[in-house]
Amino acid sequence: MKAFSKITILSVAAAASGLLTSCEMEYYKEELYRKEIFIVSGENNILGEEFEYGENGFTGNLPIYASGSTGLDEDVTVKFCLDDEAIGEYNKRNFDTSFDDYAIELDPEYYTIDPMSVDMKAGSYSTLLPINVRIDNLLPDETYFIPLRIESVSGYMASTSKNYVLFEILRKNEYATTKSDTYYTMTGTTQTGWVIDGLFGSDTRRQSINSSKLVIPVGEHAIRILPGATAASDKLTIRNNSLRVTVDPETWVNVPVYVEGELTGESVPMQKVIVEPYLDSQDAIHVSLSPQDVSAYDPETETFYLYYRYQLATEDSNTWHEIRETMVRTQY
Repeated sequence: MKAFSKITILSVAAAASGLLTSCEMEYYKEELYRKEIFIVSGENNILGEEFEYGENGFTGNLPIYASGSTGLDEDVTVKFCLDDEAIGEYNKRNFDTSFDDYAIELDPEYYTIDPMSVDMKAGSYSTLLPINVRIDNLLPDETYFIPLRIESVSGYMASTSKNYVLFEILRKNEYATTKSDTYYTMTGTTQTGWVIDGLFGSDTRRQSINSSKLVIPVGEHAIRILPGATAASDKLTIRNNSLRVTVDPETWVNVPVYVEGELTGESVPMQKVIVEPYLDSQDAIHVSLSPQDVSAYDPETETFYLYYRYQLATEDSNTWHEIRETMVRTQY
């Protein structure tokens, strides 16, 4: 009798354990494969996309996915809205009181999302939300986000962690991108002197310069650089002291080749380049172009050949720097 009781108890316990395990498996299976709609993003829920310059803008896509091992059982409509708090929380969490580093919400005049919803078909796993963005007037030193949140989902749940995104607006052209820092290896010469009636004079020797130069896109065919081997850290100084270098891909010129500041007697056909101040301001750098030497860009070697004179707004009005520099792209 005692043996029978023990066997019975063990059998009941084993059956209960099996039932519990079965229930747990069903529960975890449901949890693991439960359908949730989420926005694809990386760290800090940021997803960046590169956009090109052009007055009509270019269309990027925000990917929307459904979790689970099988496609959707029914059609789903996902509606979005702007998230009024996401950028503020991101800035506070990452930069605290370093306000100069704060990201900016992209003004609605620079983008179009119409409609603010997407339809996901039964059987599918994903879809895309088209976003048209116009970047021509954006500042090169700022980080721009479009903060979007899933407002509602028909038929399924929205993810509790991936239900919003900071859609970052990255800019690019043929010469540089803001997706990562674009550097050019710069070699050249500088000479300090004066300019009278467009002619440069100096009583100092020409000196060699070189640096790894950060290049930022600011237009369809334009980049921004600091002159020569100069450097700056704060945004205002960078903007005031920067040059806008614009390539004219339709105009070709024969450019004399310099080596260490000396003419070689050779010339190469290249695209013409204009060098001018980045800002139109009394505090901005002054630029005087050489009447003999023409700046140019060689698309085959991705090389800039720049000839210009500059004067910082903080310098004496009789002090000019004549620069001859060659910039070769080194990082993509």
